Order: sequence, then C-alpha cells, then structure tokens
Amino acid sequence: MTQNFSNNRLQPGKQSALKNYQQRIVGSERFFDLLKYEACTLFLMNLPGALGLLLRQKIYRALIGKLGKSVVISRGVTLRCPQRLSLEEGTLVDENTVFDIKSTEASVSVGAESQIMSGVRFETGYEGSITVGSNSFVGAYTILNGHGGLTIGDNALIAGHCHIIAGNHGFADLNTPMISQGVNCLGIHIEDDVWLGSGVRVLDGVRIGHGSIISAGAVVTQNVEPYSIMGGVPAKLIRKRTEENV
Repeated sequence: MTQNFSNNRLQPGKQSALKNYQQRIVGSERFFDLLKYEACTLFLMNLPGALGLLLRQKIYRALIGKLGKSVVISRGVTLRCPQRLSLEEGTLVDENTVFDIKSTEASVSVGAESQIMSGVRFETGYEGSITVGSNSFVGAYTILNGHGGLTIGDNALIAGHCHIIAGNHGFADLNTPMISQGVNCLGIHIEDDVWLGSGVRVLDGVRIGHGSIISAGAVVTQNVEPYSIMGGVPAKLIRKRTEENV
C-alpha cells in the first residue's frame, strides 16, 4: 500500500531552534535527556582507541534504546533520536556511520553479529523504519533510505556505495514544486542471503528474493525472484542459481 509522507515535520520559525533540536536530534523534549545526549556526544563520540570503545559500550546503554552485549561502536558515529535505535549482540558499527532517525515515530534495528562499515547512512524519514537482519554486512558509504519501510534479511551482503531508496517524491501537481509534494512510499524488502554488488541501486516497491545476486552497478526497478542473478540498467535476469550451474 502506498503511504504519503510530508518532507519535513519540523516547523522552522514557529518554535525555537532548541526545541527543533530536541525533537529532531535528541528525540525528547525533556531537559535531562538533552543533558545526557550532549554529555555523551561531547565526551564520548570522538574518543579514540580502546578506551573510547569501552566507554561507549558501557555508557551508551543510557542513550540507545537497545544495546546488546559486545556491541562495538567506533568513533564518529552520529546518533539521532537514539532511543529509537536497536543494536543486537555482537554487532560492529564502524567509524562515521550515521543513524539519521528523524523522529520518535521512526526506527532503526540491526540484528546480532552484523557489520556496518564506515560511512553508512541510515535515513528513516519522519515515520519510516529500517531493519537489518542478523549476520549481515553493509559496506562502506552505502545509503539505506527507509521512508516507506526497508527490511534486509539475515546473512545479507550489501557491498559499498549502494543506495536503497524506499520512497519517491510526488510530482503530479505542475503548479507546486516537487520538493513540496511529499513522498510516496511502497517500501522495499530484501530477503535472506541476498548479495548486492558495489554501487547497486534498489528503487521503491521492490522485493528481492532469497538467495539472489545483483551485479555491480545494476539498478533494480522490479521484483526479483529467489535465486536469480541480475545485472544491468534496469536490472534483468542473467541466469538462475541452481546446483548444476553454480
């Protein structure tokens, strides 16, 4: 089902910059939560070395909604609305990852033993969600956009510089700038044991079936059947994975 979202839930000029900051970044209007967020990010966000890893592992439990055992959060990781973030046991979050959770109605969840590499961006929109399963890998500088809901299954391989986009701008009204026409969203579902090669683009409304491979640079615009190998712009079937042709 298509969902329609506005582009911006904040109201610049109608409330103070501090209140906007609390809603958009901290995820709470409570003064204590603001102090906690500021202290954690000021003193721990960029603290290097083993000491930084250890302190973030311990103290970020007061900041993040769910933080499993042995989660590693490297330096420079950006947390917005952190109470809406869940990181399961044994997950690694590398340097300069951005969890851009835009409101308390949005969320991000990463399963156990997954690896999120340097520079990955999670972008939820104001009401969207992103779920990454267990034992999955998301390569450097990939962008995961979950405006309409993005689900990535277990044992997934997402190479670097991919862009997965669960949403489209409205454009039906010729008299209104497209940036003001909201976002129409269908959502994206990537099933278990899927491999996306470097630079793959996945567009809104797509389901990629279990065990499929998308070759580097492909643009996926339609559903992909399980155990398919796809390539090209737009992506087309190259062959099916079977016991005989592996």
